[in-house]
Amino acid sequence: MRIGLCDDDQSWCNLAEKMIVTFTEKVNIDVDILTFHCEKDLWDEETLPVDVLFLDIELGEDDGISVAKKINQKWPECQIIFLTNYLYYALDTYQTEYIYFILKEQFEQRIEEVFKKIFSVYEKRNVTISFQGARGAEILVHPQEIYYLERNLRQTIVHATWGDFQVKEKLDDIMKRLSPYDFSRCHNSYIIYMPAVREKKKSSYVLENGKEVLISRGYARQTNEDWMRWALLQMS
Repeated sequence: MRIGLCDDDQSWCNLAEKMIVTFTEKVNIDVDILTFHCEKDLWDEETLPVDVLFLDIELGEDDGISVAKKINQKWPECQIIFLTNYLYYALDTYQTEYIYFILKEQFEQRIEEVFKKIFSVYEKRNVTISFQGARGAEILVHPQEIYYLERNLRQTIVHATWGDFQVKEKLDDIMKRLSPYDFSRCHNSYIIYMPAVREKKKSSYVLENGKEVLISRGYARQTNEDWMRWALLQMS
């Protein structure tokens, strides 16, 4: 995940970066953090190089609200989190599209809430997953309709709440298109949807439909990291 900090206060940027790194390491999420100190820094980029932007409302001589409006128009996929020292700015933010408003003094204690919101918005924007069916037809599926995916010989089977279907793609290719926060590769032959898990055992997942999906030794470490990250995010 690419995260931007746009604030004219270098010391605050350094502090916020440390807090973000501490949290994302705890939940095992890889991030790249870029720092911008004024509006011009943002427009120097032909395409905004971040998925999420923490934006100070008081941006030196610039106005963070106006900057947010321009970002909404030019890069609508960018999630904006407003930062400020003053609560009264909250009334001005209604003019823009943003996902969170937070006082700087509360940043550390609310960082888990902020990232949970970020992941939630990400999922809603990826409301369907497109598969190429075995006969060439496109099949659109909501993530929450999936229990798990299985590679069996030369075919991939998607086990969904409403039935199973075959697709042409291999698991390696499919995994690249799935949310890393909700899907986990636990075996050469299996990818599971984390919200569909009822119980995790040492060497298997038990899903809500009663199916037990094996965890291989080769994926044990990654599976444990995925599970811990998922559990921490649910508790935040």
